[in-house]
Amino acid sequence: MRLLDRYITRESLKILLLCLVLFVGVYVIVDLFEKFTRFLEARVPPALILRFYLFSLPAIFTQVLPVAVLLASLLTLGGLARHNELLAMKMGHVSTLRIALPCIGLGLAASLAAWGTTEYVAPRTNERALNIWRTQVRRLPAHRITRDSDIWYRAKGNRFVHISLIETASGLIRGMSIFDLSPGFDLLRRVDAREAAWGVGGWTLRTGYRLDLDQTPIRIEPFRELGVALEEGPEEFARIARSPEEMSYAQLRAYIERLVSSGMSATRYRVDLYAKVATALVSLVMALIGVSFGLRTDKAGVMLWVGACIPMGFLYWMLLSLGFSFGRGGILPPLVAAWLPNLVFGTAGLLSLWRLRG
Repeated sequence: MRLLDRYITRESLKILLLCLVLFVGVYVIVDLFEKFTRFLEARVPPALILRFYLFSLPAIFTQVLPVAVLLASLLTLGGLARHNELLAMKMGHVSTLRIALPCIGLGLAASLAAWGTTEYVAPRTNERALNIWRTQVRRLPAHRITRDSDIWYRAKGNRFVHISLIETASGLIRGMSIFDLSPGFDLLRRVDAREAAWGVGGWTLRTGYRLDLDQTPIRIEPFRELGVALEEGPEEFARIARSPEEMSYAQLRAYIERLVSSGMSATRYRVDLYAKVATALVSLVMALIGVSFGLRTDKAGVMLWVGACIPMGFLYWMLLSLGFSFGRGGILPPLVAAWLPNLVFGTAGLLSLWRLRG
């Protein structure tokens, strides 16, 4: 039996690696054609474009991996059926579920690889790729995001802004500091506020103090409300805030705790938190679907089931988008919203395999 497991696993790995190389290559080529005009307009050197896609590879890998696992499971078992090897195994009293076990194990291994990539590799590489796109291609002002997701932003003029937390939906900021510098980069003025809100007249800072260093003697004035002429709006700060894709599971969970403790809504981020685990297990779910398809290829051609994978994938991502929308809108609990596609497709795959038992 170990020999049979090794044989099926080896055949699955060959197809999986081939699919990964093919899908990653197609993804990069299509994305390059889409962004090529922007790269030319920004005069980005080829070496920097190469770095951008190298940093993007872990995220691309996790996106194409489930489809590669689906096709690897389907084509492996389909090939065995086409050469009557499945029939020989069944005549040797090997159960259908036992034949499918190596492909399911490969799907589990792919899910663990996806989890390791999204948790330990992709957050750092995504941040670097997005930084290249923002600063070198879009020519946006430089900014820095700390490990705790604080934002340091260089505003227009010799002005720097520090933001502790921002609620991207409403634009409400908790913990805002503004530093005005001279042309020689000497500190002239500092304003610290517990909260900042955007309104018709611009930014209004609440509960803080203003420190003027360009006066003699130095003056410190507390305030309850203070209007600030800051050209950047909430959309600008929300756009540069660290996205869930740039954070690991632990970092995102800590960020949610900070939002909740400050009185902000964290519903949308809870959906993203649960989705990190759910999307990592997509490869296992796709392996179940691929196995259930592959074991039926004695009744229909392999290409028929390969064609069925296209609407299947479309339906999966449609359910994923729908679940995210419902979860962020409060219609569904965040856990249910993130796991909705896996629950539907995982149940369908298990029921299909159960019908093939024997």
